[in-house]
Amino acid sequence: MKTGKWLSMVLIGLVGCSKPTPDPLVSEDTTATLNGQAWRGFSTTWKTTNDSCGLNTINLAIQNKSAYPKARRLAPANCVGYCGDQVLTFTRIPPAVGVYTLSTSQPCSVGKQQVGVSFVTLIGGDVLRDQYQPDLTKTGTITITSYDARGGTIEGTFEVTLVRDTRRQPTSDAAETVQFQRGSFKTALP
Repeated sequence: MKTGKWLSMVLIGLVGCSKPTPDPLVSEDTTATLNGQAWRGFSTTWKTTNDSCGLNTINLAIQNKSAYPKARRLAPANCVGYCGDQVLTFTRIPPAVGVYTLSTSQPCSVGKQQVGVSFVTLIGGDVLRDQYQPDLTKTGTITITSYDARGGTIEGTFEVTLVRDTRRQPTSDAAETVQFQRGSFKTALP
């Protein structure tokens, strides 16, 4: 599946036009620093059923609803109160304890699969503002520290630097690079 189509499916499933409240089935279970500022999120996991490369893997999306997206250098001029979502997504995570190198999402035909990662900022909960892909000059990782299929939880840490995709609708106030450090999560399995 092409990255753009996959991202659209993820965003449709995670965001909508409703007011900025978390889904009652998820809880704020992720912390990190984003460009040096505290960042918290609500995570959701799911298994891929229509991608043979994604079988027996877990996908993780972390959604943040902040006063203004910290991936911007400045709050947007029209920002009053709630101004957008941010979604950090990891794809094809093996269901096992280990350290996994992050890459862009790749089609099945490209050799050994790595865990994919992407980051987007949204306006109004459903309009894509900026899209980021991993900075491949820096090693990003997600570490699964606990995988409990019986208890239904997955826990881990992450560190990643991403760069803005300038082929998409670039905005003048978007940060060119976003860096997640000291990320940690504990969330329910699908």
